[in-house]
Amino acid sequence: MTHTIDKHVVPDALETPLRGVRPRDGVLKPALDRNTEYLKSLPMDSVLYWFRERAGRATPGEPYRGHFEDNIKGQTAGLLMMGAANALRWAPDAELASALDEVVTCIDECSDADGYLMAIPREEFGTKEYPNYVRVWLTLGLIAAGVVGNERALPMLRDWQDWFNRCDELAIVRYLVLAFQGIPASTSVYFSPIGVREDLDVAVRTYQEDWRLAQFILHERDAIHVRRQPGAEPHPHGSEISALEGYLDFYRATGNPIYLNAVRGAWEMYRQDWQHVGGGIVMIEGEEMSPGCRWLSPERVYNELCISAYWIYLNQRLHRLFPDDERYVAEIEKSIYNVAIANQIGAEGIRYHAYLDEHKDTRWNSCNVTCCAGQATRVYASLPEFIYSLAPTGVTVDMYVASDLEWECDGTPVAISMDTDMPYDGSVTIGIRPARGVAFALRLRIPGWAAEAVDVVLNGECIASADPGRYCVIERTWTPGDTISMGLPIAPRTTRYDGADGIDGCERYAVECGPVLMGFTGVPAAGDAERVCLPHDPQRPGDWLRPSGGRLRFDVSGSEGWTAVPYFDIADEPFTSFPAFEA
Repeated sequence: MTHTIDKHVVPDALETPLRGVRPRDGVLKPALDRNTEYLKSLPMDSVLYWFRERAGRATPGEPYRGHFEDNIKGQTAGLLMMGAANALRWAPDAELASALDEVVTCIDECSDADGYLMAIPREEFGTKEYPNYVRVWLTLGLIAAGVVGNERALPMLRDWQDWFNRCDELAIVRYLVLAFQGIPASTSVYFSPIGVREDLDVAVRTYQEDWRLAQFILHERDAIHVRRQPGAEPHPHGSEISALEGYLDFYRATGNPIYLNAVRGAWEMYRQDWQHVGGGIVMIEGEEMSPGCRWLSPERVYNELCISAYWIYLNQRLHRLFPDDERYVAEIEKSIYNVAIANQIGAEGIRYHAYLDEHKDTRWNSCNVTCCAGQATRVYASLPEFIYSLAPTGVTVDMYVASDLEWECDGTPVAISMDTDMPYDGSVTIGIRPARGVAFALRLRIPGWAAEAVDVVLNGECIASADPGRYCVIERTWTPGDTISMGLPIAPRTTRYDGADGIDGCERYAVECGPVLMGFTGVPAAGDAERVCLPHDPQRPGDWLRPSGGRLRFDVSGSEGWTAVPYFDIADEPFTSFPAFEA
């Protein structure tokens, strides 16, 4: 069923590896493993309950209860497919593969002859979030299942997309709840092996909002949190970042600069007004919002994990198009460490929000299959693909993670191994082992957070001194045993808080070490912490942060019991990521 039409008017400069990456130790590998255990814990009878019910089959077990399966039935099947299939790209797991096959088989057997495969009756399709949110999850899950060899997944997805392309609901889907989320469902099918031009054309006709594109292009400052379309829906939400993914796909497919200009405008506005230090996105539905509000109190809601997942994938698309702009990978890196991994609770569950003050989100256990859990399982299972990017002419090292890469250059197998204790220590050694001498370019990201220029050493000889915020490119004929080494200088740095949750008479600052946001534990109980103003110069964190013997762990000079640790290491203890300092 492979379609060979030329789909990229604007081709990507880089490719995302689909296989061949193996993380070792560090922070990413345990997160990947915990996600696999979480996926295995999901009861299959609950995951498939609504599909079986619609098909008139036996429904053993109990359905998930709560908003995410009572109101948007069938999403958890997408959660499991996205997580399981992406995890299977990197390592075999018989139990996970069996679960994936069971979900795909059940959905296929419960589908109608014309391709309709949702877990709800047809007359409910054009309501709530089914044509958009749920369709995206099932679409991405089926595409991922096809990548790892499930033979049913792509043919049934093609039949279903054909049904959607002709369904009566096309006239109204853009007016449903958060409808803008639906664009990447169609564009993902279009760019998959089964995609046809109709998928793209229908998406443009159905979803494109010209007035919205113009707002983004003009950088209208209230565009992110105000939607002026008549009616209550679709209301504003940071999940519109997923629509930006779709608009960027429109650009890749057509070359129309309007789409790229709109995406870039929205990207800049999110960074300027709606992003916390550490990468979290503040903009969320149902909350009082204004540009620059940057809430900290957990009495508000902000830093929703699924929004950061969309942000990660938007920046991945931008990185593939513009590989010399280091900022896109910087956004991916900090979002992974400070939101995605920071919200993982062992193999038990996934937090909804990444709160930065007083305490972490405690509501995760009320429902373990939320929108955030679904997008998080996709991110966790895909973590290896963010370490490297590939091109026919070379390899790009994007994140510094202990890992192994198997790649092929002009028919020559090349093994690359990276040894590092990042993000705790900046020492990096990269071994290049081609089967025989072969020429290619090795592009090394020099992170923008590096405290100074980085010396790049090849086989014991310094060959470059590279400034932060760019890529250092080494083009040569590589031979077995070649070794690159460098030290990424990690130093604490501070950022002044300028949001709405300030403290009278004090200034609040966040502290980062490399890509990692820090949290301060040992602070007084919630409510009292904001009344403690540290008597230090916040611009000179090296003067009052004293290494305490652990990796990226510091005591605060003169404040007994205060300890700065990576935010992703904080569990349920009181903390703040924005301590106050005397003004």
